[in-house]
Amino acid sequence: MKDIDISNELKILGLEAISNAGSGHSGSVMSAGDILFTLYTRHLISGLKDEPLRDRFVLSNGHACAGLYAILASLNFFSLDELKHFRSFGGLLTGHPEIDIPGIDSATGPLGQGVANAVGMAIAETIMNARFHLSHYTYCMVGDGCLEEGVGLEALSIAGLYKLNKFILLYDKNDVTLDGNLNKSSIDDMKLKFKSMGFNVLECDGHNKKKIDRAIDKAKSSKDKPTVIIFKTIIGKDTPLAGSNLSHGKVFKLDEIDSIKKKLNVEKPFLNLSVEAKEYMSLVRKFNDEKLSIRKKNFENFLKNNKNIEKNYKNFTKNALKIKNFKNLDKISTREANGIVLNEIAKNVENLLTLSADLSSSTKVKIENGGEYSATNRLGKNIAVGIREHAMGAIANGIALHGEFVPICSTFLTFSNYMMPAIRMASIMKLRVLFTFTHSSIFDTPDGVTHLPVEQLDQLRLIPNMIVARPADINECAVCYNWLLNEESKPMCLVLSRGNLPPLNINENMIDGAYLLKQGKDKITILSSGSEIQIALDVADALKGKYDVNIVSVISIEKFEQMEKSKRSKLLKGEIFVIESSPCVKYLKYTSENHIFNVRDFGVTGDETSLKNHFGFTSENISKKILKILK
Repeated sequence: MKDIDISNELKILGLEAISNAGSGHSGSVMSAGDILFTLYTRHLISGLKDEPLRDRFVLSNGHACAGLYAILASLNFFSLDELKHFRSFGGLLTGHPEIDIPGIDSATGPLGQGVANAVGMAIAETIMNARFHLSHYTYCMVGDGCLEEGVGLEALSIAGLYKLNKFILLYDKNDVTLDGNLNKSSIDDMKLKFKSMGFNVLECDGHNKKKIDRAIDKAKSSKDKPTVIIFKTIIGKDTPLAGSNLSHGKVFKLDEIDSIKKKLNVEKPFLNLSVEAKEYMSLVRKFNDEKLSIRKKNFENFLKNNKNIEKNYKNFTKNALKIKNFKNLDKISTREANGIVLNEIAKNVENLLTLSADLSSSTKVKIENGGEYSATNRLGKNIAVGIREHAMGAIANGIALHGEFVPICSTFLTFSNYMMPAIRMASIMKLRVLFTFTHSSIFDTPDGVTHLPVEQLDQLRLIPNMIVARPADINECAVCYNWLLNEESKPMCLVLSRGNLPPLNINENMIDGAYLLKQGKDKITILSSGSEIQIALDVADALKGKYDVNIVSVISIEKFEQMEKSKRSKLLKGEIFVIESSPCVKYLKYTSENHIFNVRDFGVTGDETSLKNHFGFTSENISKKILKILK
């Protein structure tokens, strides 16, 4: 049986899955099918997620997943029967790829995110190769839409800068988007654009499998540049809507699919494959597994012959953090405190990497003596991504997806909005990524309204599967790393101050996420975090003689809500007040709105003292209001 017949069977299988589901994206199944088939049968050494030596593949244009699912099913990553439940409630195969599906290396769908994930994977590979001779290729398929999204181009610029020669971009260029021809929205010369970003650029007929094979072979031979193969394709090829934007999301009826099958001389059962196709793909999987086994044996032999590297590899993959107490310093910002904690931990935890959007000198997120990662120094632990917050977040996700590493990226809290889609994807995939944000309140900078965070803290807290931490001193910072490295398999946002804060007393209950910082005799409790903890303590002093209040430091609301209900109730004594420079949406379940001292507008330019007076964030003002409420 010829390759072309099997490739056509798999494309038809994708169309049938879409027809059976009643929704999907047929156009890209037909335009990208030959590229995917050639990649999976001739080049990609695939495997499950627990196999570090496998090649990585990211389908950035995730709407084309029906074609990919057909190939993965034929390779026995899951049963062909799963295609009957494509896009169905409770089914394995979702409408866009998700990492719980065997054979899927990244959840994709929001265009451009997958490109940046793949760049992160390729960066991780260069580091693992330099450290341990662990090597593989990273492939990424994109469509025209992925390359209109800014995050994709931001990340590709980084790929060129760092000369990621084992990163291969497969560009399904059919010049059509959902609303019409690409020229309605773009006049970019993509060939010149890629060349300007430092890529090898190859062009190829995307429907000629021999040429596709040769192009991928050539891309794999690159020594000093990433490669893009621009495949000229026809969206919806061989369907009645070939070349039309109408084929993009078209669901073809069964009689239409039968006509396409006749045109392509395909004979196979509905939502199944012919015996010949199954046998062929079974052999492909067998050869694939043999190649992976050879790669593993070569790696194991290398480690046996290099005992120091073998020892380092075992230590690298089994890093654990032993939390310790830090000496309480005089007044210090939590961004500086975090830098101290990070560097102390980095002495023993080898697999930390930092990424900075040109702000490490301000965020203090940098591993001292860790070196700068570059095309000539793959051992550097600090990765500069320039002013590209969105790509930074998505690249960090890719590094985490690769395995082994814990990436830590940093910028100002107000700029978290630039990377919110990447943060959301980290939460969906439950990736261990640390998103570090400084300048945590409107009192933290005189830069003006554009730089003052207001709603960002609440935005982050409302994301499922996310831990948001706002420590108030160095030991609260250390506790956050314990959560990240020892307790949670999910992302964390660490929100830090620019302004100096006094140290707090060490308390063993910090690990719970919220703890009694000051015990009072009265059933009145003030909840606070980060920069506002000192205001809460000052309010408690101002109320002395009338009320003796409790102060609870809420390092993380999410960790607080994981506590046993009885333990949590002990902290919520009597009348509850909140002091925090955010809208405080999550606190509304614990108290009424008039008990919350928060921030509800964008602020103004000014120094810390002036702004606190302007917004009433002073112990005098807040204590007077509390007294009035209590009376």
